[in-house]
Amino acid sequence: MIVSRYVIVQLIAAAVGAYLAGKKGRNWIIWGLLCFVFPLSLIILFFLPRVFATGVTKQCPECGRIIPHDALRCEFCRKDLPIEMVQCPKCGKFVPEGQSCPDCKH
Repeated sequence: MIVSRYVIVQLIAAAVGAYLAGKKGRNWIIWGLLCFVFPLSLIILFFLPRVFATGVTKQCPECGRIIPHDALRCEFCRKDLPIEMVQCPKCGKFVPEGQSCPDCKH
Protein backbone atom coordinates (compact mmCIF):
# COMPACT_ATOMS: atom_id res chain seq x y z
CA MET A 1 0.00 0.00 0.00
CA ILE A 2 2.83 2.42 0.84
CA VAL A 3 4.64 1.58 -2.40
CA SER A 4 1.59 2.36 -4.52
CA ARG A 5 1.20 5.78 -2.85
CA TYR A 6 4.83 6.58 -3.55
CA VAL A 7 4.39 5.61 -7.21
CA ILE A 8 1.35 7.90 -7.44
CA VAL A 9 3.39 10.76 -5.95
CA GLN A 10 6.16 10.04 -8.48
CA LEU A 11 3.73 10.07 -11.41
CA ILE A 12 2.21 13.36 -10.26
CA ALA A 13 5.69 14.87 -9.82
CA ALA A 14 6.65 13.67 -13.30
CA ALA A 15 3.53 15.19 -14.88
CA VAL A 16 3.97 18.53 -13.09
CA GLY A 17 7.70 18.57 -13.91
CA ALA A 18 7.08 17.87 -17.59
CA TYR A 19 4.44 20.61 -17.74
CA LEU A 20 6.65 23.19 -15.99
CA ALA A 21 9.65 22.31 -18.14
CA GLY A 22 7.62 22.69 -21.32
CA LYS A 23 6.33 26.10 -20.23
CA LYS A 24 9.86 27.26 -19.45
CA GLY A 25 11.24 26.13 -22.82
CA ARG A 26 13.17 23.19 -21.41
CA ASN A 27 13.15 19.53 -22.46
CA TRP A 28 9.96 18.16 -20.93
CA ILE A 29 10.91 14.49 -21.40
CA ILE A 30 14.18 14.74 -19.47
CA TRP A 31 12.63 16.83 -16.69
CA GLY A 32 9.61 14.53 -16.48
CA LEU A 33 11.89 11.51 -15.99
CA LEU A 34 14.07 13.39 -13.53
CA CYS A 35 11.04 14.43 -11.49
CA PHE A 36 9.75 10.85 -11.56
CA VAL A 37 13.01 9.51 -10.10
CA PHE A 38 13.67 12.49 -7.80
CA PRO A 39 10.34 14.24 -7.00
CA LEU A 40 12.12 16.99 -5.06
CA SER A 41 13.77 18.14 -8.29
CA LEU A 42 10.51 20.03 -8.86
CA ILE A 43 11.86 22.63 -6.46
CA ILE A 44 14.91 23.16 -8.67
CA LEU A 45 12.79 23.32 -11.82
CA PHE A 46 10.43 25.84 -10.23
CA PHE A 47 13.27 28.31 -9.62
CA LEU A 48 15.05 27.84 -12.97
CA PRO A 49 14.56 30.73 -15.39
CA ARG A 50 12.93 30.33 -18.78
CA VAL A 51 15.16 29.63 -21.77
CA PHE A 52 14.59 30.67 -25.35
CA ALA A 53 12.89 27.90 -27.34
CA THR A 54 11.45 28.55 -30.80
CA GLY A 55 7.67 28.36 -30.73
CA VAL A 56 7.51 28.11 -26.92
CA THR A 57 9.15 31.30 -25.66
CA LYS A 58 10.33 34.61 -27.08
CA GLN A 59 12.29 37.62 -25.94
CA CYS A 60 10.51 40.83 -24.96
CA PRO A 61 11.63 43.66 -27.29
CA GLU A 62 11.44 46.19 -24.43
CA CYS A 63 13.18 44.59 -21.43
CA GLY A 64 14.84 41.55 -23.06
CA ARG A 65 13.40 38.94 -20.67
CA ILE A 66 12.17 35.56 -21.86
CA ILE A 67 8.36 35.33 -21.95
CA PRO A 68 5.82 32.78 -23.27
CA HIS A 69 5.44 32.81 -27.06
CA ASP A 70 1.70 33.51 -26.98
CA ALA A 71 1.92 36.40 -24.51
CA LEU A 72 0.31 39.67 -25.57
CA ARG A 73 1.90 41.65 -22.73
CA CYS A 74 5.29 41.25 -21.02
CA GLU A 75 4.83 39.97 -17.48
CA PHE A 76 7.95 41.83 -16.31
CA CYS A 77 7.80 45.32 -17.84
CA ARG A 78 4.01 45.24 -18.55
CA LYS A 79 4.45 46.60 -22.10
CA ASP A 80 2.01 45.49 -24.79
CA LEU A 81 3.83 43.44 -27.41
CA PRO A 82 3.51 44.10 -31.15
CA ILE A 83 1.60 41.51 -33.17
CA GLU A 84 4.07 39.55 -35.27
CA MET A 85 3.00 39.27 -38.89
CA VAL A 86 4.08 36.42 -41.17
CA GLN A 87 3.68 36.06 -44.90
CA CYS A 88 1.31 33.37 -46.18
CA PRO A 89 3.40 30.93 -48.26
CA LYS A 90 0.52 30.35 -50.70
CA CYS A 91 -0.86 33.82 -51.55
CA GLY A 92 1.76 36.14 -50.03
CA LYS A 93 -0.64 38.13 -47.82
CA PHE A 94 0.59 39.11 -44.34
CA VAL A 95 -1.42 37.62 -41.46
CA PRO A 96 -0.92 37.53 -37.66
CA GLU A 97 1.35 34.68 -36.59
CA GLY A 98 -0.51 31.50 -35.67
CA GLN A 99 -3.65 32.34 -37.67
CA SER A 100 -4.74 30.98 -41.02
CA CYS A 101 -4.93 33.23 -44.04
CA PRO A 102 -8.47 34.66 -44.48
CA ASP A 103 -8.15 34.67 -48.30
CA CYS A 104 -6.74 31.23 -49.17
CA LYS A 105 -7.39 29.46 -45.82
CA HIS A 106 -3.79 28.15 -45.84
